[in-house]
Amino acid sequence: MTLTVRRPVIITRTQPGTRRSIEGVKALGALPIASPVAQVVRHAPALGADGVDAIAFTSANAVTSLRNVEALAHVPVFAVGAGTALAAREAGFLQVSESAGDAEALARHIAARVSKAGRIVHLAGEERAGDLAGMLDVLGFRAQTIVVYRTRLARGLTRGAREALAVPGTLVLIHSARGAERFLQLVRSEGEADRLTTLGFVCLSERAAVPLHAEGLDARVAPEPTEESLLATLEIALAGQGR
Repeated sequence: MTLTVRRPVIITRTQPGTRRSIEGVKALGALPIASPVAQVVRHAPALGADGVDAIAFTSANAVTSLRNVEALAHVPVFAVGAGTALAAREAGFLQVSESAGDAEALARHIAARVSKAGRIVHLAGEERAGDLAGMLDVLGFRAQTIVVYRTRLARGLTRGAREALAVPGTLVLIHSARGAERFLQLVRSEGEADRLTTLGFVCLSERAAVPLHAEGLDARVAPEPTEESLLATLEIALAGQGR
């Protein structure tokens, strides 16, 4: 009888996205190991719907940071990606439109569906990739970014991730450049910097891969900045080295 050993895949993103990535990795037959590299600190102000014609989300964490969704539930919502859109629906928003891609794609998506007379509020984290409000301003909209959460470095890698570092061919999912930087920092703080060259990285975008390429590390990049494309790229990586 042959025992099949599943390839470890370290998932670095924060909740609630971690859960979705875990399910995707499981579906590919690999072993998901959650090790979020950041902790979310929420500080959302109380917001009202007056004067707000649309809300934009580029992160599920922004959705889950809100304290008064009931007051905003009828405001049209525009979200990047299926995960963020699902979070908005689960939170109680009644009109949710989903855009694939990144902040630039979301800006185009909004521009095709909202009157330029409207005011758009981007609820976001302190650190974010792309200036959505700036892009919307250029397109002729009144847009404002309100920070509703920030992230800080996790206290360390999880036990499972530390053990996976010692397994040749372990793969690491990277969703952002900041996430890549934090993962490198945490590995080095564990005294395991020499393990980095034994890992394979699978990144959501070219931007997310920049800190890894700067270190000369092996990083595959998804052709589209979506979770589906990231998992498809992970599947190719798994097939290339055996599961």
